[in-house]
Amino acid sequence: MRFLVTYETVTPESAEHGDTADHGYVMPGQWRYSLNDDTLDHANQDYSMSLREALDLASPDQCNGSWFSESSESRCNYRTGEVEQRAIHPARDITPASYDRIKRLLGAR
Repeated sequence: MRFLVTYETVTPESAEHGDTADHGYVMPGQWRYSLNDDTLDHANQDYSMSLREALDLASPDQCNGSWFSESSESRCNYRTGEVEQRAIHPARDITPASYDRIKRLLGAR
């Protein structure tokens, strides 16, 4: 089973506009691929990874029904006010039983 790790970054300025400053995928090695970067061909990229690799990049504690996310203040730069939130997304064809097992494994609520 493969998983995606996504991120979104909110700055005080982007929050004023009700938007994110940046969002995209995180890969092993902490490599970020921004969806705001028009030079990347996201349609032909494979950003998936194993659950072990995904858990090295994100520490989700919340279940959102079809993905698992970190608490909103989990990655905060108090100097700049920038907040990054990461989420782990299981494959779309995950069975409800497998999703529930991962939810229990993560201790997500």
